[in-house]
Amino acid sequence: MIELTIAVKNFPQILTKAYNQTLNVSSTAILTCHIRDLGEHHVTWFKHDSSTFLSYPLTVGKELFTTDKRYSISSYSTSMRESYWSLEIYQLHLSDEGTYLCQITNRRATTSVPIFLHIQIPMILSPSNLYVEPGTNVKLNCSILIDNENNQSLLLPINWFFLSNQFNKTKPDDIHVRKRLINNSLNSYLIIHHAQTYHSGIWICVYRRQRRTAKLIVEKDVLQRQRISALLSNNSQRHSSLSNCLLFIMCIVYYRLLFV
Repeated sequence: MIELTIAVKNFPQILTKAYNQTLNVSSTAILTCHIRDLGEHHVTWFKHDSSTFLSYPLTVGKELFTTDKRYSISSYSTSMRESYWSLEIYQLHLSDEGTYLCQITNRRATTSVPIFLHIQIPMILSPSNLYVEPGTNVKLNCSILIDNENNQSLLLPINWFFLSNQFNKTKPDDIHVRKRLINNSLNSYLIIHHAQTYHSGIWICVYRRQRRTAKLIVEKDVLQRQRISALLSNNSQRHSSLSNCLLFIMCIVYYRLLFV
């Protein structure tokens, strides 16, 4: 869909350019149109139906043309010429995703701008960093929140991918994926039995347009090296604090001797 403008003299301008907005399910969308010289004309909001290629009106001016109580319209002016018109949608559903059109029209002219609204489901991959010894069983959990209004999320899979700088020696028997619904959360568990060094890399879970990554390091004595590194870091910090303290004391002694 493209911006449509058929201009005539003294016809209002839509200063907003086409843009994308991505929001989570259950959040609030505020789609705003910046208008110049609206005068006696009306701003109309449409939603485009991609299945029929038709657009149906949601609001005309401040009048709602939908029975869905989640919709509202608001406007304000910053000068005699400039005004802002916002279509607000509360408690977003997946079905609210699509193209919305801000339009001003009369018998002689029309101008419009599309706004693309993308709805995503909150998604978490945990743990995001994991360091283990060879032979350890590993479990990564990729979870998404189910939209209670429409359970399309149950129909779409959560897919897993693996990126590594090593030759991929992973065997089908190494990896198991389990899907489980817990309350209003859909969980996909990636399970690696007896993880080996060639399982080290970036594991990615993908749902629709979203992706989350987890770094897995499988290495012998990796935990011991981490503890040693943390210990050395703490010792370094303590030595630094001690040095600063001694320097401060020496400065006090010096100034006292100087002014005695």
